[in-house]
Order: sequence, then C-alpha cells, then structure tokens
Amino acid sequence: MIIQKTFKNNLPTIYLVGTPIGNLEDFSFRAVSILQNVDFICCEDTRTSGNLLNKYNIKSKLISLHKFNEQQRIKEIVDLLLAGKNIALISDAGAPVISDPGAHFISQLRNENINFNVSAINVGPAYIHAIVASGFNNKENYFHGFIEAKNGVNKYKEIAQIISKYNSSAIVAIYESVHRIKDTVNHLNQILLSTQKLLIARELTKINEEFIIGTIGEINDYLNSSEFIEKGEFVIVVDKHLKEIETLSDQQIASKVQEYVDNGFKTKQAVEITSNIVNKNKNEIYNLYLKFYKKF
Repeated sequence: MIIQKTFKNNLPTIYLVGTPIGNLEDFSFRAVSILQNVDFICCEDTRTSGNLLNKYNIKSKLISLHKFNEQQRIKEIVDLLLAGKNIALISDAGAPVISDPGAHFISQLRNENINFNVSAINVGPAYIHAIVASGFNNKENYFHGFIEAKNGVNKYKEIAQIISKYNSSAIVAIYESVHRIKDTVNHLNQILLSTQKLLIARELTKINEEFIIGTIGEINDYLNSSEFIEKGEFVIVVDKHLKEIETLSDQQIASKVQEYVDNGFKTKQAVEITSNIVNKNKNEIYNLYLKFYKKF
C-alpha cells in the first residue's frame, strides 16, 4: 500500500500538468510555476509543447514521452527520480493520462522500488485530479458524484449497483464526505473482490494533499486505524475490475449472492450483480445459489 503526503515530504515529484486545449492563455499561475521550476518536462510532442513553453518563458529541459516510447522511458525516469529530480508530464493539449500518455507510465513507475510523489496540477475537477494521479488505466471512466443514500441497506444497494453496472468496463470515481468515508469504503470492502485496487484522495492540491493506494482490504484496514486522518473532502477511485484476477469457489460465489440478498436485493438482482463481478453465466450462478442456500 502507498500512503503519499505530497507536500509533507522531500521526495522527488512527478507533476501531471494540464495544458490549454486551444487558447494558450487558458493556463494557471501554478501550472506555469511548476513547469518553470521542475528539472525536466516530459512532452508528448516537444515541437507542439514548445509554443506553450516559449510563451511563458519556461526553460526546463524537455524529454519526448508518447504512447510509442512510454515503456522505453521508464529506466531513464527512474534514474532521474533516484537522483532527486522533479519532473512534469504534459500532453499536447488537455490533461495527461486522460486519453493521452501517462497512465501506463505512472503505473509502471509505481512498480519500481523507489519513493516518489505523483500530483496532478491544473486538470479541472477533483475527480479528474484523482483519476490522473491514480495511474489506473482509464480509457473509460464513470463519475458518480456523492452517494445519494445516506446509510444502511439503501447505501449498500446503490454502491453495489454502480460497481455492477460500470466497473467491469470503466474505473469509477465517487465523492465522499469526512463523516461517511469509512462507511462507504466498508461497503466497498464487502462488494469488491479482495484484489481490487482503490485510490483515496484527500485535500487535493492543498498543503495536506494525501493519496492512499492499495487493495480494498488494505485501504479499509488503514481507514479504521489510528493513522488515518479524518479531515477534508475525499475522492474514491475504483480501478477497473478485471474479472480474471480472482477465482472463487462455487461456495464463495453462492455466498456472494446470499450476501446481496441479506442486504436487501431480490434474488434475481443479486445473481445479476454477482454475474458481472465473477464473470459467470447468470443461470450457472443461480443454480449454485439454489444448491447451497435453497435446499428443500
């Protein structure tokens, strides 16, 4: 599990900086300052980025980074981070990672045995900042906002339906308040498979910015520990569910259906949700449920 307190350590940082989509004056003071002060800027196209950088008198050294050389650049960037260098990543226009290079790059760097920060700058709303910084593959993403149900069975049902409907093809982003973050993550812990990855973002872009990245079980344990700081607004990002990542026994599959039934779902709904999660035919799952839980 990764716990990153971005501006409370002296680690080298990769800044994922959003750039103007058209008018070069649509740029923030902070983005300009970051780009002027980092040691290197990774650009999708150094010629295209040059127009923007020249306008704002940005002289940092440039590195070409695009979808065809992301993998080849990993070792070079690792060496720079180990040398304590700060790096910015920009795309030709808009937010890096969102339909642009960066997600695979960040994901691979996190697999290396090095300590560094990742922070998004100038990329719009909070959930985009969190998605961009996550390093999760985000060809598709679904933003839900706040969970409408406040607690109990209705909240569990709403979260389960979101995960069932969207998470097999897209990463899911949810807003949550300080008073409900633990409860929401606890529900996710019951719904998701144990290997599912999450990012929890807190106090984005502020001095207390924090990212927590790990499996749902690791994050649930951390949030219920004394180390967790219950302050600020939160963004939850659930990585896309890879159905092949975990094999459940017939008994475990039937138990998952029963768990949904116990939380207020009708049997048909519980079977459908379980089918989406474990990648099995609905009729097969229903028969397993009858075998283990509906004995006559």
